[in-house]
Amino acid sequence: MTTELDLTITDALQLNPRVDWAELAQTLGHTPKTLARRWKLLTERGSAWVAVVPGPAFVRHGCASFLAVQCRPQAKRDVARALVAEPAVATVSSTTGVADFLLDVFVPGFADLARLLDDRIERIEGITAVTSMVALTTYREGSRWRVQALDLEQSTRLQRSTPSTRRTAPPSLDDLDRTLLDILATDGRQSWTDLAARCGTTGPTARRRIERLVDSGRVALRCEGAPELLGPIVPTTFMMTVPPGDLNTAGNLLGRMPRCRVVEAVTGTSSIVATMWFRAAGEIAPFENALTREIPSLVIADRFITMHTYKRGGHVLDPHGRTADVIPLAAY
Repeated sequence: MTTELDLTITDALQLNPRVDWAELAQTLGHTPKTLARRWKLLTERGSAWVAVVPGPAFVRHGCASFLAVQCRPQAKRDVARALVAEPAVATVSSTTGVADFLLDVFVPGFADLARLLDDRIERIEGITAVTSMVALTTYREGSRWRVQALDLEQSTRLQRSTPSTRRTAPPSLDDLDRTLLDILATDGRQSWTDLAARCGTTGPTARRRIERLVDSGRVALRCEGAPELLGPIVPTTFMMTVPPGDLNTAGNLLGRMPRCRVVEAVTGTSSIVATMWFRAAGEIAPFENALTREIPSLVIADRFITMHTYKRGGHVLDPHGRTADVIPLAAY
């Protein structure tokens, strides 16, 4: 059974995914042993996890793309299975609307995206159409979404203990960096010593390299949860169009909203893709009305409600939204 402490721990790790239990104990007023035990129970059930995902600066150096995939109705199950197996595909969701699936894709460059589409995704049996939208600017990515269980004082203390993101120029990745990211993806809170031992290096080296990548914004650590932990959520993705002069205004406004998961400026017929996590479908229309009053030039071209998420941030999810497996992302 989910407890208030479980939500509090989750919120704390969304702010600071690798905070030490002893440090967190001072903020939450529980012993380190209690916090570690509750987190262990959550992770063993697959109810919560820390994922390794591309960070907010990824689009400056790699290629991120949203794909809208259509397929034959009788092929949906096999298509979903094939899409989930692709390491470059971070997220796979079935949706309402004209698209059967929405995908988040991360690859090192445009040539890699072309090969992925031509040689892999468009060759999947049952797929009838693929529309790609390349991300140009990230206004918000999923690691900033929070369950909001902490009070203001607790949040402030944890934010202060989080290393500042200086957005330095990302280093070029070598084989050790990629190995560290792949192994860390299996458990984003494993100790530096354990991570180093599995990668054939030292704890200080592992820590220095991962923190450098996170600090650059090229990589992010994201605490995620299943619906049984987070409560009911209706993920809804909007395709929006605004004049170029209003793009930053709209992107920044959307990115400041607590329910916002992702906002990207993209190529294609829409200029913005934004995903909001609502608590109920009844919140969607009031959200749209308020947004278009705030930015009259904004047009909502389409919206897709997620029916089921098969994969999120490289984690393969079971029918209840719990993590069941991990496929490290081939983003670097």
